[in-house]
Amino acid sequence: MAEVLNKQGYKTGIVGKWHVAPHYKRYKGWSPTLGPRQQGFGWAAETFGSHPYGYVKGEDSPEYEDGEFPVDSLTENAIRFLEENRENSDPFFLYVSHYYVHTPLSNHLEWLIEKYRKKAGNNVSEAQIKYAAFVETMDHYVGQLLDAVDELGLRENTLVVFTSDNGGHPDHAFNRPLRGSKWHLYEGGIRVPMMVRWPGHVEPGAISAMPVIQTDLLPTFQEAAGGVSQNDELDGKSLVSLLNGNPSLEDRSLFWHFPYYHPEGDAFSEAGEKIGVEDGHNAKTFPQSAIRKGKHKLLYFYEDDRAELYDLEKDIRESEGLSIQEPELAESLKTELFDYLESVNARFPKKK
Repeated sequence: MAEVLNKQGYKTGIVGKWHVAPHYKRYKGWSPTLGPRQQGFGWAAETFGSHPYGYVKGEDSPEYEDGEFPVDSLTENAIRFLEENRENSDPFFLYVSHYYVHTPLSNHLEWLIEKYRKKAGNNVSEAQIKYAAFVETMDHYVGQLLDAVDELGLRENTLVVFTSDNGGHPDHAFNRPLRGSKWHLYEGGIRVPMMVRWPGHVEPGAISAMPVIQTDLLPTFQEAAGGVSQNDELDGKSLVSLLNGNPSLEDRSLFWHFPYYHPEGDAFSEAGEKIGVEDGHNAKTFPQSAIRKGKHKLLYFYEDDRAELYDLEKDIRESEGLSIQEPELAESLKTELFDYLESVNARFPKKK
């Protein structure tokens, strides 16, 4: 995104979590020549990187004053970026990736945790109590950032998108009524919130049931910034017409691919087998792919060559499989799924 918007004259900034950072080398791909600044971001706060606990003591680690926490400094840095570009009248793209509500559930605001501890009823875990405090903390910081946009006179000409990268962690909260969680391709793992504020384009309170995917964000931002309306070289489709109130969007299929096992290492054998609704535990994830076309969704599992077909309009919980009742539809979606994966040179798991 930053590289594309740079070419359109935008100042680009990043604040927060990015998994290819020097401080957390568990995630492959980072090198001294690969990171946010090498991917088009001209401005990066010193807190960019992975989770706060990814930092190590060393000359490259940022320093904080007593009582200052990296999770809290993100909003201050984001507002600083807004102020600098408002002063220079530069168009900007700012990517803010909060540490909240990611693990670990560690919050120095004990009074806020206590607030939700008092609210908690029976069968509410300590992790869920802390998660609730996390959500309120993130809401507070998002509100601070939106207030800054308004106070700087940027509201009327700023597109704001709030979304998440995956479904919730099963150990901390339920994804009801959705099946599965983070690391799964059931709806509990891939259906996430997406809220947009764009005065003059998006009607306040408007709701759309149109399925979209996060690869749509790049072409959307490209068009909103004055670029081409559709770019066939990109995977996604621009949502500008949809945001402007035009409900029509080209019929298309959406794809997901997770050719891995999870959790990693010994934890895999300890994870639960069943993936249901409100399991409350971290279930095994086996290599899988998925396709959604209209109201139908097919999941394919590589280990046993198994396909599961669901009608999401009638069965959002993905509990009533239709593969046996509609074998032709299941086979058609499976063929389309593999045609797509092969067209993009996707990596497939190999049996030993």
